Amino acid sequence: MTTGALLCTAGTVSIAGDGAPLCSGYWTLAPVPEPFTVTPELIADCATAFGAGFGLVFFCWAAAYGFRAVLSLIR
Repeated sequence: MTTGALLCTAGTVSIAGDGAPLCSGYWTLAPVPEPFTVTPELIADCATAFGAGFGLVFFCWAAAYGFRAVLSLIR
């Protein structure tokens, strides 16, 4: 089943006595994007990205700290 929104093209929309919409032209189905949902896979991907970013910052900090320690030993 295709999901989408009904559009009345080349006409006007009126309401019948029983509440049903009527189109003087013809109805067309326009695609509608899927709604955003938070899934466990999305949460896992965000946690992985956060961990990778934190690991990169920690690695750079540890390298700089080690480099500073080596320089202080040389002096």
